[in-house]
Amino acid sequence: MKTKTFIALALIISSISFCSCGSYMTGKSAIMKVEKGMAKKEVVSLLGEPDFRRFDEQVEEWEYKKTNPLTAETTIIIVNFINERVSNMNSFDGDNYPANPPVAIYPPGDIDYGKHPHPSRPDDHRRPSRVINEKDFQQLYNKVKQKPFKDDQLELLEMGVTNKNFTCKQCIRLMSIYTFDDDKLEVLEIVAPHIVDSENYEDIIKSLSFLSSEEKANKILRRSQK
Repeated sequence: MKTKTFIALALIISSISFCSCGSYMTGKSAIMKVEKGMAKKEVVSLLGEPDFRRFDEQVEEWEYKKTNPLTAETTIIIVNFINERVSNMNSFDGDNYPANPPVAIYPPGDIDYGKHPHPSRPDDHRRPSRVINEKDFQQLYNKVKQKPFKDDQLELLEMGVTNKNFTCKQCIRLMSIYTFDDDKLEVLEIVAPHIVDSENYEDIIKSLSFLSSEEKANKILRRSQK
């Protein structure tokens, strides 16, 4: 009798584990089916209801946490929506996920859109000594790029660079959000005072298309060092 009970219990546990593991694997395979432009209901049909939900003026973010019951392996899935459609998605190992997830860079109540803070000078004592890390930089880049209008993008960038350091390479990436040199130079005006590797200025200058733009960039960079 005890043997039969043990076998029945083992079968029940195995069945539950199999179902849970199957659900986890289904969740992982569903990641590959999420496409840019999908509606929210399509995402729900693939991943289910989100565990967490966040939004600001333009972007809504859904976060999922999928855990393998056998290995305790966790996968975090972040899906962003603009105008009710998927704009981008990210998935990664939950064990390396920071305690504070990447929400909007600036909570809506903390921003006064009527003001444009003046960027810190390179010698500002409040300026951190280290370059912005790649994760924070990518968040800033994505948030700026997702804004629909250039004025809003530049305003957010101007606030986002305050008290931060950047490399020339990072500056070029921010400039690459735009196609035309005039727009790229506006980005350079904002970021230049925060660039730490002046020995690589030439890379920024060469990233522009016209000689006249290169001359303007050179002046902006020289001025930022004063």
